[in-house]
Amino acid sequence: MQVNPVEVAVSVFVISFLFSLGGLGSAAALVPILLFLNVPFESARPTGLFAGFMSTSSATLHNIRGKHIDYKLALKLAIPCFFFAPVGAYSSTFLPTKVVGLALSYFLFFAGFSSLLKFKTNLISNGEAFAPLVGVVAGFISGFLGVGGGVVMSPLLTLLGVEPKKVVSATAFAVAISSLTAFLAYWKLGFVDPKLLIYTGLPAMFAGYLGARVSLVHMNPAWVRKVLGVLFFILGFKLFSMFR
Repeated sequence: MQVNPVEVAVSVFVISFLFSLGGLGSAAALVPILLFLNVPFESARPTGLFAGFMSTSSATLHNIRGKHIDYKLALKLAIPCFFFAPVGAYSSTFLPTKVVGLALSYFLFFAGFSSLLKFKTNLISNGEAFAPLVGVVAGFISGFLGVGGGVVMSPLLTLLGVEPKKVVSATAFAVAISSLTAFLAYWKLGFVDPKLLIYTGLPAMFAGYLGARVSLVHMNPAWVRKVLGVLFFILGFKLFSMFR
């Protein structure tokens, strides 16, 4: 079946907007959605990463202009992501598509639980000191599954007691870096479909900027996480049934 560019563009805009409300890259949800829209798995991952890069970059631009970013925290996350996202992308090529697909479905279940459950925070003092380790883990998973990494960073940083508003802007900054470097790795591997980038780039960019404006003024981060958590479970079950 052929890919419908209108369906792809609309889906990218809606998902990118929702995820930018929480400062997350949209790739975690976009990859399974692109699969449901008949995009091959090999192309869906870099396409989702590219859309995630565009949305989080535009959100980050807005955050920079508004001076909402804690650069110390953002760089602690972004630098490890820069190096480990390509490692994850290359590592995924050594496993069968079914294994990676099932891993992505399990990851979506994890993302759903982490979004819906309320964790105790401030479990350790100076939680921000562990941000580089969070960046390593998130960067590798970002490249391996094509998910951007924000869904890993946000709950872990929250668990470590980092202020939610700081998490949103710093995570968006780091996700832009991890999405870009993982995307470039997939490009070098020959998995990128240039036509899909045209359908996804502009919708993701506008949605990311709009979501950042709305989230900083009108949105409750806890409410956003609950909505995204339900979405993760729905996508996880559908993806699991596809690859099992």
